[in-house]
Order: sequence, then C-alpha cells, then structure tokens
Amino acid sequence: MTAGISTPEALWAGLEADKLGWAYRAYHRFIAQLSPDVSAHLNGAVDEEPYVVVFGRTQVGKTTLLLELMGLGGKAQIRVGKVLRGGREQGKSATATTMEYRRSADRDWYLDDGADKRRIATDEEMCEALGELRLKMSKRRLPAEKPVVVSIPEDCFAGCTHGGIGARMLDLPGDSPADPVEQEHVVRMAKRYVPHADLILLVGRGDDLSFLNPEALTLPGIEDWQFVPNRFRIVTTFSFTPNTVRDFARNHPCKLCPEHVRERLLKQIGTFECPLAPEAAKPERFYPLEFGASWQTMLSNDSQFAARVEPVVTDLKEQLHKDIRASANEAARFRNALDVNFVAKRKRAACIARGKAALADLTGHAAKADAMALQAEDSERKLAGQCKAIQALLKLRDVAQEELSSALAFDPTMHVDGVGAATTNTNALFRRINDFTSWLRQEFVETGPSGAKAGKFWGKSRPDLSTHVAKVNTIAGDEFAILRARMSSYWRDEYYPNISDSFATDMSRLKQDMRDAAEKTATLAQDLWRKHVGTRIAELEIQAAEAESGRVGMQLIATQQRAKLKRLEVQRVKTQEEMCEAVTRLDKDSDTATQFAMMLNEEYLAELQHRRTRIVAAADPVDALLTLLSVAGLTEEHRKITLV
Repeated sequence: MTAGISTPEALWAGLEADKLGWAYRAYHRFIAQLSPDVSAHLNGAVDEEPYVVVFGRTQVGKTTLLLELMGLGGKAQIRVGKVLRGGREQGKSATATTMEYRRSADRDWYLDDGADKRRIATDEEMCEALGELRLKMSKRRLPAEKPVVVSIPEDCFAGCTHGGIGARMLDLPGDSPADPVEQEHVVRMAKRYVPHADLILLVGRGDDLSFLNPEALTLPGIEDWQFVPNRFRIVTTFSFTPNTVRDFARNHPCKLCPEHVRERLLKQIGTFECPLAPEAAKPERFYPLEFGASWQTMLSNDSQFAARVEPVVTDLKEQLHKDIRASANEAARFRNALDVNFVAKRKRAACIARGKAALADLTGHAAKADAMALQAEDSERKLAGQCKAIQALLKLRDVAQEELSSALAFDPTMHVDGVGAATTNTNALFRRINDFTSWLRQEFVETGPSGAKAGKFWGKSRPDLSTHVAKVNTIAGDEFAILRARMSSYWRDEYYPNISDSFATDMSRLKQDMRDAAEKTATLAQDLWRKHVGTRIAELEIQAAEAESGRVGMQLIATQQRAKLKRLEVQRVKTQEEMCEAVTRLDKDSDTATQFAMMLNEEYLAELQHRRTRIVAAADPVDALLTLLSVAGLTEEHRKITLV
C-alpha cells in the first residue's frame, strides 16, 4: 500500500479564515469550472447536507451503515432496506451501478436514473422500480453519465438524532463488476464525484481487513486515501461479532472506550500486511462499528456485554456523525480542494517510483530467465554432441568384434622358444609349465582390444575376466596333465639325452601343450569379449538414452525460459505503458492543480495590490501601518498554502 504524506494538521490549524478571503475567491473561481451538479453542491449553503461517498464490497452491512448515517431509525432502516433490495433476497444488492441516496422533501420516493425523474408514492412501487432498474442495467439501457439517485421519503427521518442533517450518500460498488460497461461507469462516476465529496468512507468487515489492500482500492480518488487521509474514514462493520473481539471487550482491565478498540483494530491491520503512513494511521480516522438487527440481538442476549460495549459503539457513531457534519462547510471543502489538487504531484512521484520498482523487478527476472535459457541451451548442445558421439561408437560394433580374433590371439612364442634352453631335468620343465601358466593367466586378464576404432567402442568397459581365471587354470591343467603325469612317473629327475630321447619328446610335448593352451585360452577370452559386446552396446544405449533425455529436458527448460522471457518482456512493455498512461493521467490532474494554483496566485497578487493601494491612500498613518502588518499575515497564509 502506498505510504503517502498528508497535509500536516498543524498547517491547517494555523490557517486563519479571516485572512483567506483571497483564497476562497480563487476556490469559487475554480469550482465554477466544474460540472454543474458538482459546482452547485460545492457552492451550496454552509448547512447543506454533507455529501459522503461510501466505498465497499457487498455483504459488509454497507446499506445499513448508509441508512444509519443518513439519520434513519431502526424501524425505518428495515423498511427502506427492504425497498432498496428491489425485490431481491436479504443480503443482496439491488444493482452493481453507482447509487446516490438523498432525503426526499416530502413523504414520496423519487427515482432518477438519468433518463427521467419519477415520483413514486408507495414502497411496493419503488421496490418494483428498482427491480426494473436492475433489468435495465443488465440490458445496458441505463444512461451512465450520473449516479442513479434515490430520494428516501421524509417521514423515514422522523426522530433523526444527527442534528437534523441527513447526509447525501454516494454508494460506489467495491466489487469490480464483471460487465466492462458497468465497470467503466463506476470508474467514470468515481472520477467525477469522489474528488469533491465532503467525506469518503472505506467500509469493510472487521474480520476481513483485505478491503484495505491496494488491489482492492483501485478506483480514482479512492486509491488516494493514504495521500490525503483527512478526507477518509475507515469503517469496519461487524466489528464486535468475532468471539476474539467479544473476549477482548469483556476482559479488558479498564473501562472500555473508543481508543481501546481503535488501537486493537490498528494492530490487526498491521498484522495483515497493510502498512499505513503515519498520517493515515491516526486512530481518530478509524471507526470499528456494529449495528443492525444482529447487533441488537447480541446486546439483548448478553446484558453485561451490552453495558460494557454499547456505550463505546454509540460514542463512535456520534464521533462519525460529527466528522460528517464538520466536513460540510466551506472551509472543509476549500481544504479538500487544496488536498485533491496538490496531491497530484505526490501521486505522480509515487506512481513513477512504483513503476520503476516494477520495471527493475521485471528486468531482474528477465535477466535470470535469459541466463537460465542460455545455460540450458549450452547444456542441450553438449548433450546433443554426446548423443551423436555415442551413435558413432555404436557403429563401431562390427569393427570391434572383427578385431577380437587378432587382438586376443595370445602368442606363446617366447615361452615355446625358451623351452629349448631348459636344463635337462624335470624340475626345469615343471618350472616352465608354471611360468607359462602364470603368464597365460596374466595375458587373459590384462590383454584387450587395442585398435584405435575398437578402443573407442570399448572405452573403459571390460568384461570381468578375473572371475574366469579358474577356467584358464583348468585349460592349462588339462593341457599339461599328460606331460606332468609322465614326468612325475620318472624314477630320476635328470634326463640322459645320449641314452634316451625322452627329453626331446617331453620338450616337444611341452611346446605343443603351450601352443594348445594359449589357443584355447584365447578362444575363451574372445568368447567372453564377444558376449560383452552386447553388454557394451546396452551401456552405450543407456548412455545415449540418458543423454537424449537430458537434451530434451534442457530443450524444454530453454523453451520455457525463453517463453518466460517473452512474457516478461510483454509485461515490461505493458508496465511501461501503464506507467506512462498513469503519469499522463496524473499530469492532467496536475494541470488542474496548476490551474488552481494559478488562480490562488492571481487572487493573492490582486489582494496584495489592493492592500498596497490602501496603504498609499491611507489618510491615517495608523491605518497604513495596520494594513502593512496585515500584508505580513497575508504573506504568511499564502506561504502555508503553497507548502501543501
């Protein structure tokens, strides 16, 4: 909520009415340029009926408040309230249009819908007429240049306790009409009549303070309330209905007074995130009230509660009546004119500040969305590259399989050639067998495809060959079993080549067994690697799917962020346009303010010239001195006004 700064009360208290003749002349020149009905009201007699604007949602007891403030008693409120519903059920409004309620000069009803003013004799006929009015509104047949005026029969005001002043009440709908025609009508009426109302009442339920949120106060003139809070009063209805308030009233340690309930209301407003400017938060601007049939029932059911609370509510009502009466005089209206016109500069500055803050916020969000989109697009490109690379690896499947035979053909030549250098005893041959078997296991576990293309296909993926080492041992054991058995059966370890060819036979057998074991182990390794081809393909396909899924996800994020960025840009342009439109509109208000200020300056200068002429023409020096001193006072009053 905008925290405006109102005109200091001390300034108004310091203005002396007898020195403001020139200012009032400027004021009357100004209001003469307004619409005839507004001008006629502002030029009316001092004791004219106050013109009060009431703004609030439906179902908040607004009608009862209107009738209460106009001076209708309990029975008259029931009678009139029934008529004003236009045949609708209890709690439902007659129309969604702007209504003005006045006091009739006689005992008849009057209805002026802009097309014609009708005199209506009975309540039943008036009820029917308001029903017809609602039908006209729904069919867009109702002229929308003025509020619909309802004049309430004079006899309904019998026994009025408000000093004989029955206020004119302009009822502005607080719920935005769904029909744009009705909404446009309400806005137009607010622009025309709210700025020149004597007092404006913002009405809402005491248990629902959301009516003070900025988004609920968008009508022209109504949104100004924190800029010129002296023109407004905050009225909460059903203020003592909640059990928490009743407990507060019953248990308060001191004698309950208006200040106590006002203080509690202000604290509640603070908890509902409705920050108030210091001038707007003055307790005397707030009226927690309760009235109507439900209120009377509550009082009759709890005499102790009634004795404690009813005097407080009565006191608050009387204070509100005094505020309304005090607003209906020339000085108060002059003050309102100053407030309404000079506040344009404050509103313009606040509007620009809000707009810049909103634009900065949108710019920040846009920068964040752009950064996220760029990051997502970069990740999408990288993941797309990964997908392409993985697909290229999958195409190397056949090359990798073809290379297995050559890459995994274990060459035992070194060990075969080394057999010939063995010493002529069985232990040497046994050692050769053991060394070869150890080498064969190592080759089986460590040797893999080595070609460039195959290496790309396999990457770091390997079959778990260590779990098959026992098979290598079995192959070697089976191949060397016959030779081992033969050599183990010799009764001597030493060979005698000159006597027997056993050494040559065993070496030849050992070489052949080495070749056979190497070939079978290579075949085992090749089979295991061929089986792992399927595993490797599954790994690559999973990686490809994950990369593609990630790419699609990044593409979606990038698309979403780009769409968000576009929406933010549209919102930024809209916000910029709205701010420019608002500033343009406020500039028009400022032009009006400038015109009023110009009139004030013209009348001030004319008054100065008049007094200077009196000084020059004065025959008595005392008269000249007194006139000169009055110029100083005049100058001070002008300074005070121009500070507004």
